Amino acid sequence: MKPQPLLLLLGAGLANFAQAQDNEAITAKKIGPYFQLEIQTTAPSGEKKNSIFVMDTGSTGIVGSAGFFIPTAQEQASSTCTTLSYSSSGNTYAGYIINRDLSYGTPGKAPTKHLKNFPVFAAVQHCPNSKNKPTCSKTPAPTCNHNPKVFMMGVGFDSPHGISQVDAEQANPTNPFLNLVDNNGIPFEVQNYALTSTHSNSSSIDVYLASTQNPLPNLGKTLTLPLSTSPANPTVLVAPVLPFAITSKSNDKVVYPPTGPQPARILPDTGISYGIVSVAENTPPCCTASPNSGQIETSDYEMQLYVNEQSKEPLVVLSYGSNQALGHSARWSLGHKDVSPMLFNSGQLFFEHCNYFYSPAEKQVTLSCASGK
Repeated sequence: MKPQPLLLLLGAGLANFAQAQDNEAITAKKIGPYFQLEIQTTAPSGEKKNSIFVMDTGSTGIVGSAGFFIPTAQEQASSTCTTLSYSSSGNTYAGYIINRDLSYGTPGKAPTKHLKNFPVFAAVQHCPNSKNKPTCSKTPAPTCNHNPKVFMMGVGFDSPHGISQVDAEQANPTNPFLNLVDNNGIPFEVQNYALTSTHSNSSSIDVYLASTQNPLPNLGKTLTLPLSTSPANPTVLVAPVLPFAITSKSNDKVVYPPTGPQPARILPDTGISYGIVSVAENTPPCCTASPNSGQIETSDYEMQLYVNEQSKEPLVVLSYGSNQALGHSARWSLGHKDVSPMLFNSGQLFFEHCNYFYSPAEKQVTLSCASGK
């Protein structure tokens, strides 16, 4: 990448300036239902291209339309057309894994963060509501879309298995928040990120990258937790574990699990605006209007995360409902026999009350939460 004109005047101070620049926050703005950042790349023709991407903490890796990333004929010939099931949208795409130099930042502003030779999935075809399998053909079946409009920037907690075939020793190969380079294309020694909506009234999330220490304010209660991985299944979701329970709004008593708060993997997910509780049961355990409903009655119940099982001290209380800007509903996801412990996807509502600092080098995340009541 070409350095900015100002940097040419700084000489020996270039590296220090680049690091200082990288400590400045960028802002993911709430555009429609999602928090979004803007990515810039250069097409093979030399044309500069910009697009808005959803900042998704519930997945990892950049998935974008082939109409934006434009795989070259050589890249298509040397790559294998592969399919990718994107968990946050539930869609499956066919496309190519290619490498691009990218810059990104706050929508509507000049990008300030840079990635070099970074793997992206260029989606060529998508077949919505169809039995057809997507391919990389330029003439898709009638029910399939060519160059589908998908723009997802997955920045979640990582496992070593991303969208690219990479060195297994590289811990975060496809996370655009954890592979930053300076203006000379040299990787930063420290790679981490922090997210907070403290100053934005839920309309945006500030993103701090490559910080020398946790830059976020203490919102009240703070925990540093290891990220949970499964030795038996290394591709399973990486997440922190906290005691979780569904409680009654009328008396604060725990109604699920029946034995009291139990460990759950916690996923703060900017990719969805509702909450999901994934359990092994085949029928809703409680808290629904009818036995066949998967919808949790959020007018009567709320979700609590606890500091620990012994004290039963809440870290945060998340109350979903139509009056919540970032949490419109909550629901059960059933039949997850291989899920241990259960999974609570908080959706966006987590960021209305909490922030987090993710340090992959230490394999831990620091959560700081206000009460949420």
